[in-house]
Amino acid sequence: MPARGALALLVLGLAESGLAIFQWMQLLTLRGGGATVCGVSETVNCETVWNSPFASRIHELLGVPVAGLGLVWGLVAVGLSALYLAWARSGRPVAPAALGLKLTGVAGVASSVVFAIASANAGAVCPTCLGTYALVAAFAGVALFGLPREPAAGAWGPALKWTVGMTVAAFVAMLLPGRATPSASTPVGGSLLPAASVSSSAQKQIPPPPASLEEFLRGLSRDQQQFIADGLAQYRRGTPQPAFAPARKLYGPPDAPVKIVEWTDSKCPHCKSLVEELAVLKKRVPEGKMSLEARQFPLDGTCNPALPRRGPDAPSVRCVAAKAQICLEGAKDFWELRERLFAAQAILDTERVMEIASSGSMSRMQLDACMSSPETAAKLQEDSAYAMRHQISGTPLVLVNGRQAPPSAPLLLALVMADGNPSAPAFDMLPPPRPMPMGHDDHAGHNH
Repeated sequence: MPARGALALLVLGLAESGLAIFQWMQLLTLRGGGATVCGVSETVNCETVWNSPFASRIHELLGVPVAGLGLVWGLVAVGLSALYLAWARSGRPVAPAALGLKLTGVAGVASSVVFAIASANAGAVCPTCLGTYALVAAFAGVALFGLPREPAAGAWGPALKWTVGMTVAAFVAMLLPGRATPSASTPVGGSLLPAASVSSSAQKQIPPPPASLEEFLRGLSRDQQQFIADGLAQYRRGTPQPAFAPARKLYGPPDAPVKIVEWTDSKCPHCKSLVEELAVLKKRVPEGKMSLEARQFPLDGTCNPALPRRGPDAPSVRCVAAKAQICLEGAKDFWELRERLFAAQAILDTERVMEIASSGSMSRMQLDACMSSPETAAKLQEDSAYAMRHQISGTPLVLVNGRQAPPSAPLLLALVMADGNPSAPAFDMLPPPRPMPMGHDDHAGHNH
């Protein structure tokens, strides 16, 4: 009977490890601008939980996302269960392994309670997280009541040694992929702002424009220089394509030497970073050097014909935000309201979208009428078809003079300073681009 209990714990530990890996892969999809399988609705949505300030803070402090911590727990559960079975088979005392399994179960339940409270505070239910809680609760039940209650005298020391040792080993193993996983607030390719100044948009200290392209490039970190070199190599391989449709809303002159078109989704973390960085870019670029066109690609098949329908037909925050931005294109405060929408991403729901969008020059009544109009639906379809012309595979998608470019503000600033010439002499000081991985295509974005 005890061996059966340990075998059940082994299976539960393997199941939790597999679920944690799946969640981590879904997190990478989300960070890449794709939609996850568990983003069912506004209230049943793991994306909202994973983008919450609590989850982001955990990732920043520990270097591992919450899904990585679930994998750490699963690996420890598997290791201790296997140790118990091996000791039982060889006739060794199993009390240290049994105590370790019980400690692991209790720690898992306590952590689940904390994460469940954080999810509730985020205002959403994470379906895959519920699966984790169920597996952890079942594990704790079997560990506490399905294993023999052998005398614990002298077993606490070895139990702590094995449990802590396995936990530390598993955590260290997760650090490398954990640090390589972008957090919700990590700008692609680095930021145009010093880290200390990213507080509120009103208080950001915008650095003055660099005197020359070479000066700007020399002031970047080695990693940013390498990223720009790689991005330029990718950009040069692209073929410029004519605009699919005329611009509806443009920042800057239509004859600017650098024309940027970008597609975003209101709940995409990298889109939020891009919008914030573009707000900085507009202030650093000399007048007339750049034009910026904002288009929509909501990751919801309810309103985006390029994506399959999932979940209820009720309008999601993604669809509502996309239509609201289209309706605001004629407003004088379009760019300001758009930036406010993305700034509120962590707490954004349909009502918050409407509050922000109607807080400026357009009234709520005007906004409601516009968003329900066939013209707005047609414009959203136009944005989707335009993006599909460039084989969009995720958000944000960025075009520079008709060619796809990585959604990196430092790279965009460099191209603007070079008047759109990716072969400007100043780029010669960059390191050689790294070879592209086999099977890599040249399309910006990531898989849905």
